[in-house]
Amino acid sequence: MHITFLALVTLAAASSDVKGPLTDDFQAWLAQHGYDSYDFVRSDYGTQGSYGGKTANAPKAVNPPVVFIHGNSDAALHRSSSVTGWSNSIQYFLEQGYTTAELYATSWQDTNAMNAQSRTHDCKDLVRLRKFLEAVLAYTGAPKISVVGHSMGVTFARGIIKGGTHSAKDGKCDLGAPLNKKVEVLIGISGANYGLCSCEGGSPTFEKTCSKENGFWPGNSCGLNTLDCGLNPLPWPCSGVTYSSYLMKLNADKTAEGDYVFSMWSLADNLILYETMVWGRSTCHIPTSTGKIVYPAYTHMQTKELTFKDQYQMIKFHTIP
Repeated sequence: MHITFLALVTLAAASSDVKGPLTDDFQAWLAQHGYDSYDFVRSDYGTQGSYGGKTANAPKAVNPPVVFIHGNSDAALHRSSSVTGWSNSIQYFLEQGYTTAELYATSWQDTNAMNAQSRTHDCKDLVRLRKFLEAVLAYTGAPKISVVGHSMGVTFARGIIKGGTHSAKDGKCDLGAPLNKKVEVLIGISGANYGLCSCEGGSPTFEKTCSKENGFWPGNSCGLNTLDCGLNPLPWPCSGVTYSSYLMKLNADKTAEGDYVFSMWSLADNLILYETMVWGRSTCHIPTSTGKIVYPAYTHMQTKELTFKDQYQMIKFHTIP
């Protein structure tokens, strides 16, 4: 959906006013129900570390609650020009009649881009984000929620919805039973579901993020194609590629993550590159998708920042604009 310059400027001004953290009511509920240790509030980011909860003006959730999960080195809400969070999306949903009781986000890890290379799908973050979904479901009493993930937030979201056991460098964890029956819509924006070609061959600099176990390693070959996973078309037939164990486990499970699953990406993504292709398929396409949107010119961050109207359309009406 095309966003006019005036509309964008107006929204940018309004979204800068989106402030957290979690409401007092939600914080009190979390304390009473044993969630304090997960630090969903993230007060180290002041008002921008989290969002959501009931207030006197929004005493209950009428719409199915929406949980937003950001990507690597981002945050729940806008903190800087490079750390924009979900402020644009939350502001637009508020303008369409949603309330703080229906919109939720927490920050995971930090916003230092220098640390991006060290992040992987570890048990600490998997468990914490899973508990956040469980808390929102229990707190709101909603039968179903929707989840919107961006970048690494997509593969985290899929993992915590699917549940089950995982092994990582920080240990083993059991996320519990699948939550797919409690998810109405999952939107995956610019996620690396089949890995990243920049992780081919192993990279000492990005060793953790490119991990063969819990990172974005795409595999070093597919058929006779070797170390050229971004080529399109591939020169040789390709099937049965072995890639990140975490991602392979997600993709082998053909159970849809929600009633509706949508994938969104841009051919001009400046982080994923190669028009998002990995061994002949878009890494941003969730295998269980019921629909997709492909943008011609957005950057990696713009696919989150400028697509709020499309996100709303899919969450509210379950359709592609």
